[in-house]
Amino acid sequence: MTAYVDADVREPERGIELAADVIDFDRPVALSLIALLHFIGDGGGDEGGGGEGAYALVERLTERLPAGSCLVLSQLTGDFDPESVEKRVASYAAGGVTLVPRSHRGVSRFFDGLELVEPGLVPVVDWHPELSLGELPVETQPVPIYGAVARKP
Repeated sequence: MTAYVDADVREPERGIELAADVIDFDRPVALSLIALLHFIGDGGGDEGGGGEGAYALVERLTERLPAGSCLVLSQLTGDFDPESVEKRVASYAAGGVTLVPRSHRGVSRFFDGLELVEPGLVPVVDWHPELSLGELPVETQPVPIYGAVARKP
């Protein structure tokens, strides 16, 4: 079953309320936050709208999930090519859009209290390279995004 819920991630209770019409929150579910949190600031002020930051939002969303549920998350990072990512941040800022790259340590905070699934928090291209459709050219730069799946105990 597939359903679309029109909600703002910065209002997690509203999103969960709407989702409860189609999702049984008594059974494990997956919360997918793919390429989203780098548009939400760390809280306090105008970054990303509202005063609540990305970490608090993820905590509020995951605390409502039943045991056995999974958090699937990807996040922009400047760990591999800081100059290029800073140019992206500046470009988005010029258009009035928040873009917050986070370090490996910063992204790992989203998974506090959860059990990471192998291979853990790694660049998305390394998540399961055996599933790759082919070899990448030598000149290809690393994708500046970390990704992971974690299970709620």
